[in-house]
Amino acid sequence: MKMKKDYAALGLALALAACGGAQKPAPPTDSTLSQDMDTGRDAVGLDRLAVAEQQYRAAGQRAVARDDVTAIGDAGYNLATVQLDENRPQDALATITSTRAAVALRGQAADDTGLDLVEAGALHRLGREAEAAKQAALAAGAQDPDIAEKGQFIRGLIADESGDSATLASVAAYFETLTGKLPDSWSADAREMAARNLLATGGSAQTAWQDALQAATIRQTQVHYRDMARALGVAARAATRAGNAQAAAQLYARASQSARQAGDTTAADQWAKLAGTATVADPFAVPAATSATGKAKSTK
Repeated sequence: MKMKKDYAALGLALALAACGGAQKPAPPTDSTLSQDMDTGRDAVGLDRLAVAEQQYRAAGQRAVARDDVTAIGDAGYNLATVQLDENRPQDALATITSTRAAVALRGQAADDTGLDLVEAGALHRLGREAEAAKQAALAAGAQDPDIAEKGQFIRGLIADESGDSATLASVAAYFETLTGKLPDSWSADAREMAARNLLATGGSAQTAWQDALQAATIRQTQVHYRDMARALGVAARAATRAGNAQAAAQLYARASQSARQAGDTTAADQWAKLAGTATVADPFAVPAATSATGKAKSTK
């Protein structure tokens, strides 16, 4: 998920004076707050989520000390996003609730669509689908095109898993309207949604299979492994529908292994069960201690 612009990017441009060409000094900024946000963003890019959480929490504390409502909102959004990426949806919800309260205390309406988006994702992880669908719909109506796109995508995920074919079809139609040069993440979302809609409507399983694999390939390149695993799971469903049980089992096994390494043990267990005998041992798992380790030597 793409994060909001960092506080450091706001209000730093130099302005020219009306005469003489002299430059006005830059407005004072909180360099500690800016550095915390930048470091958090860099840590996310390196998939160092624990470090990112620490930095965004520090940035939020600094923003509260500054009484800066914009920085509070941005730090809260970023912190909740990282907590969701760490597969801690309950913590993300708590952060969203407290961020909304802190923003409202300072006179801003607590209806930030970015927070709606993260809340929808957290609720979906927790299986609270009706609430998640409501928040996703709010995010889908955002003016920010990135938030709107992700809101639509979450709507589609919820609809597919809930058997709501009408909403799924409307989301798939939305993605079909996105033309021209799209961000890679949008292209991956569009391909996954197309695959899901084909499977839901009895369309070409072979096409759905290819669409899902394209989504997985794009996400692999983007280092979005949890999303990649989910797309592999959709490809496995399509392979099953196409009558290729062996390919489906292998795809489920791959999805399971990837999800487990990404921390999504629930999905990993589900896909491992569907993979059946195609599941193989993890060659990089820490070897179990031998049975002899730690046992006292027998005496006679």
